[in-house]
Amino acid sequence: MRQRDEGGLGRPPVPVPGCVTCAELAVRRDEARARYDRSAETDANVLLRHHQRRDHTTAPRTRRVFRYVPYVIAQDTTAEPEYEARCVSGDEEECGAESGVRHDPAAVEQWQRKHTQETRHLRYRRSFGDYSVLEPLG
Repeated sequence: MRQRDEGGLGRPPVPVPGCVTCAELAVRRDEARARYDRSAETDANVLLRHHQRRDHTTAPRTRRVFRYVPYVIAQDTTAEPEYEARCVSGDEEECGAESGVRHDPAAVEQWQRKHTQETRHLRYRRSFGDYSVLEPLG
């Protein structure tokens, strides 16, 4: 004997014995299945589930209340920002030399100066990264 499905979407819902609406929706679903009309079959299952939740569930209905909570975005002071640079000089192809991640922008600038002295490359792509946290306002 098949058990009544408690809202799971994996199996089709089973009509409640003695309920005319459940029986009508099950017939509609069976006819759609016989026509290989999967869309109509799914529609009948959705309507049957909705009907069962509305008319056959004994649990009290609860209402969900969603509240907007304003936040501010702030820099996470527990994490150090990160700086880095990559040499993009070159006519056909970029040099690609990288400073590596540093926690001090002066260290990246020093790397750029040294790389320029060694290669005469003048163009760099600099990156800055930090961490942020959302804090409730008020």
